[in-house]
Amino acid sequence: MKKKLDCYLRSYRRRWGLTQDELARLLGCKTGAVISRLERDGRKPSLENAYALEVIFGTAPIELFPGLHAKISKNVITRMRDLYDELQGDSSKAIRLKLDFFEEVFSRMQSRRKTNGV
Repeated sequence: MKKKLDCYLRSYRRRWGLTQDELARLLGCKTGAVISRLERDGRKPSLENAYALEVIFGTAPIELFPGLHAKISKNVITRMRDLYDELQGDSSKAIRLKLDFFEEVFSRMQSRRKTNGV
């Protein structure tokens, strides 16, 4: 099985014939160095750049940076499971609401894994 690329920004940029400097200019940056770092996965995109890239390419950040999305998802779910475990045993309505929400998130993530064949 082929490993998924962590970043598809270079592919999108090249598809439309943009240089790193030109794409940087569209993002409001002075040089293409920021694009180079993003493409090599040396830098995480800022929220502003992620949205700007979505405007430019019509592609959601999850599609441009799937490796970053996977890493963030894993970390958030780990912290959510820890909090879920800590809240167990408290039967108050407020805690039950949180636990139900966490279970919904876990279920959603499990469904995505099955859909993506992971």
